[in-house]
Amino acid sequence: MDIIHLMTVADFCQTIGISRSTWHKLKRTGQTLAIITAGGIQRIRREAVEEWIAENEERANASAAHTP
Repeated sequence: MDIIHLMTVADFCQTIGISRSTWHKLKRTGQTLAIITAGGIQRIRREAVEEWIAENEERANASAAHTP
């Protein structure tokens, strides 16, 4: 894995347009993506972000399809 493919939590939040407090809410409820922690510093693989976004889009689309 190339280090350039890692994001900080702040980068992730900015990329998808959420606040840090929303990140913590997602984390508490188990809705965040896989996090790499090294020495207390959290990083997220860019590929994991793309997968997470796709999964959430699918979930939202499925939910919308079932709404009258």
